[in-house]
Amino acid sequence: MTAPRTHPIALALVLISLIATLGFIALDAGMAQTPWDTTDSAGHAMGFNDPLSMEHFRIALAHFRVQTLLSPQYAYSLLLLAAQGVALVGIGRSGGWEALRFRWFLGLQGLVFPAGLLSLALALPLGVILQMLRGTFDREGFIDMPFVAVTAQPIWVLVSAILCFWGWRRSKRCRRPSPPLAGEALREP
Repeated sequence: MTAPRTHPIALALVLISLIATLGFIALDAGMAQTPWDTTDSAGHAMGFNDPLSMEHFRIALAHFRVQTLLSPQYAYSLLLLAAQGVALVGIGRSGGWEALRFRWFLGLQGLVFPAGLLSLALALPLGVILQMLRGTFDREGFIDMPFVAVTAQPIWVLVSAILCFWGWRRSKRCRRPSPPLAGEALREP
């Protein structure tokens, strides 16, 4: 039997989630730092109920400063990033993501990030992302809801659940005894 190896799809799923999380956190922090009277090149404002364009999102990202994440309001977002970092390390270890302890870590992410679990159940991230792409999302969406909890957390909860189940399936497959070869008698232990 060969030793379990790092699976590139598992790594890719966590990296996609991590990149999305970094983007949503930067967008949220950048929007908080963007002055209310900011306008895009066409003169469209970034006010409370003004629809945001892709240029507005680029403006918000330009206002993002890493130091902003050191404020207490971003502690939970940093925990989300840390959880994904732990997952990358665990998956990077050869076969680590199939280990029982690591599967428990992945499986409990929905309890660590319950808003992400609820948002996932209500399909909120998809609605928010579609609104952003259509240009109908406004600044009110950043203020009236926990933006990172509704966008980034559900993606991570889904990825961790997929990896937990997948790791469990792979570990069960590795433990199954192989059937006897043709002509080989079954031996009693």
